[in-house]
Amino acid sequence: MSAARLWMLTLSLGMMVPAMGSMCAQEKTEVATGALSASYGREIRPVLSKYCFSCHGAKKAQRALNLEALQDQEILARTKAWKKVWDRVRTHQMPPPDRPQPTAAERQRLVAWLEEAFSEYTLDGHPDPGPLLPRRLNVREHMNSFRDLAVVKGARLPRNVNYAKPRPNGTINTYHSIIEPRAHPCSFVPRTLPQDTNDGGFDTLSENLSIQPFLMEKYLRCSKLLMNEMFSVNAKLSGSYQWPLYRDVLRIAKGPWPKGQTARQALVVLLKDFASQAFRRPVQAAEVEKYAKLFDLAQQKGEDFENSIRLPLEAILVSPHFVVLWNDSRSERQGQGAAPVRPLSDYELATRLGLFLWSSLPDRELFLAAEKGRLQDPQVLEEQVRRMLRDRRIMDGLFLGFLCQWLQLDRLERANPDAATYASYFQNNLGELMTQELLLFADAILVEDRSILEFVDADWGFLCYPLAVHYGLENFPGKKPPGNAQPPWYRVKMPDKRRGGVLTMGKVLTGTSQPLRTSPVARGKWVLETILGTPPPPPPPDVDNVLREEKEQKTLTVRQRMEKHRADTACASCHRLIDPLGMALETFDPVGRWRATDQGQPINPSGELVGGKKFKGIEDLKTVLLSRKDDFTRSFVEHMLAYALGRKLSYYDVKTVREIVSRVAEDGHRFTRVVVEVAKSYPFRHRRVKAIAD
Repeated sequence: MSAARLWMLTLSLGMMVPAMGSMCAQEKTEVATGALSASYGREIRPVLSKYCFSCHGAKKAQRALNLEALQDQEILARTKAWKKVWDRVRTHQMPPPDRPQPTAAERQRLVAWLEEAFSEYTLDGHPDPGPLLPRRLNVREHMNSFRDLAVVKGARLPRNVNYAKPRPNGTINTYHSIIEPRAHPCSFVPRTLPQDTNDGGFDTLSENLSIQPFLMEKYLRCSKLLMNEMFSVNAKLSGSYQWPLYRDVLRIAKGPWPKGQTARQALVVLLKDFASQAFRRPVQAAEVEKYAKLFDLAQQKGEDFENSIRLPLEAILVSPHFVVLWNDSRSERQGQGAAPVRPLSDYELATRLGLFLWSSLPDRELFLAAEKGRLQDPQVLEEQVRRMLRDRRIMDGLFLGFLCQWLQLDRLERANPDAATYASYFQNNLGELMTQELLLFADAILVEDRSILEFVDADWGFLCYPLAVHYGLENFPGKKPPGNAQPPWYRVKMPDKRRGGVLTMGKVLTGTSQPLRTSPVARGKWVLETILGTPPPPPPPDVDNVLREEKEQKTLTVRQRMEKHRADTACASCHRLIDPLGMALETFDPVGRWRATDQGQPINPSGELVGGKKFKGIEDLKTVLLSRKDDFTRSFVEHMLAYALGRKLSYYDVKTVREIVSRVAEDGHRFTRVVVEVAKSYPFRHRRVKAIAD
């Protein structure tokens, strides 16, 4: 065979291989679609006909949803309609309580079919990673980025992961722990910028982080305050931080400069390094030159060195390249035949990791890994995630950003028990101690890489003397601290299942109560949102959802009041989801103490969940929730994935969630495995190029 013919044959084969791969993928999709359509007619449509078509059919289509009309190709094309069905059916919101209910097997069959249909959804043959929308840095990210630019400058900050281990006397060392952290050197940022909203659960969601014109003035104010702090602190040679940026600036002013460089060249190198870190990508010399010219102009006007160097540094800190993330999302060009999805570049991936884990910039090691193109390697990516989890910046990032918002700590902190009725709550500073108990427990799960199931129930926890007395726990090893001394914290084994896990912590119980009474609705809603990830729908606008304190009801228990309220059919559909969970916690009073009676009557904490599981009290409820560990794991994964992606999840994320849940279960539900799998997930590492309507 001639060389020319051999080359032509090789070229032909090379062109055929991708085409064959594309054909195989297409054939696989067609086979899967055909199987789903067949199973729909055989197994799913009969269930819908039996329970759904009467309200969502050809004769009657409530909320413009006609499921009966879906036939043939339309069955799988109407993903948004199916998402509504999936949302309502899996959370037991549909069918309504006054309608015939599907069996557990029928409901599971329908949910499984829907999730399988979602997993086959693609953008021109590519899995959909969802939108990556432009947003600004939130306040925490802004504050932490300032710290890492000027105070830390890319260095490692290893944290003490052994503080939660008890000493021989049972106490733990809380110095520089999550409850006694170092003062943040850039705490002026949250005092200057307006507070972020966390509507939808987290302050990383792009829909909450638009840029208002008035913010530019605030950003400039923050950059000036950072420069003031840096020059004033170091001019006095005081403060607890080293401020390496100041040392670099001082070296430009006084020398010596690197060999072969002038002061002007050294300035450009400094600004290039600073801008590259601030912009989270390499910056070219030509781009830096415009910032260096600001220094030149100030010098020409007779300004001293400090005022001159401030100008380019402040300009970088108010640049859209610093304060805005993913600003190129809408400007990417899609050539003819280009894929609608592309992998994130290494620098984009480094940026996403820094935001996800530290709420900040990538450090030097992560930046170098991106520079070498190594972050596309899943093993390298996992190694970087595990390294970053051992850095103390995780406390200002994933812990405060994700865990505290997932637990709704800001809402729980608004508790306001009646001061006259619960005087000891204020006298013993129990509100703050309850917060510390929750923080220590959550952080121990993180630093010790424990099972996330322990958030639901654990046989261990952290207590100090005032809390142990408040909870009525006997055989506590500690003693009453003298005077106003801070009580030491002990790591203890819980005597029974009344305590253990976050459900029965004082912070959760107090934060979901009214000033004078408990609130099964608030408590049940917290469990649905946080533990099960199935928030109830808001009450109808024309329904009075306030539990009135009427004279004739003053002798009624909370359960009796709730039963009267639930008698209204407009309230029953939601309260059947909420109330059983809240009533299980009725054996805890409004400040989290154990009790056996309410209004002089024995408390009945038993109930039945909508899936048919019965329980006798909080101990049984924990067992029931742990028997549904896949539901909790799924909820936890969904929350963390939404936090990491900066958007609410949708139907195209179902496959990713299922895959992560499976891998987490295989690894004993360890916390770190959740973090690693979220970082390695397809939507975390890819972005849409093609704009579509969600």
